[in-house]
Amino acid sequence: MSVLTDVVDVKIDSLQTEVNLLRLMVGWEEDCAPMSKVKVPDPKPFCSARSAKELENFCWDMEIYFQAARILEVEEVSITSMYLTEDAKLWWPTRLSDDASTNRDKIEMRDILKKELKDQFFPCNTS
Repeated sequence: MSVLTDVVDVKIDSLQTEVNLLRLMVGWEEDCAPMSKVKVPDPKPFCSARSAKELENFCWDMEIYFQAARILEVEEVSITSMYLTEDAKLWWPTRLSDDASTNRDKIEMRDILKKELKDQFFPCNTS
């Protein structure tokens, strides 16, 4: 019976190690609040209006959306790009291909994307 107990203890330890590893991989922490069942409304898309107010509101809405929906930082740029419309939607793939062809660093952080959007769509930067 002692041998069986030892085998079960080893298996439990192994499973606990796997659970802990999986928790680390998904960013789960024991003191983390449980996920709420509140539906987070989608932010309004940015339609490339040449308005500082529109762009600032879009950036703010996205920031609040990421916090409320608990979006991982590595996903923020790709999710933000899904909410670009009209000229901004055309600008984004062009910017990505330009980055690749000129060996420019990819936009991987929300703050860098925010700066690039401001450079491209703020009224003072239009002709």
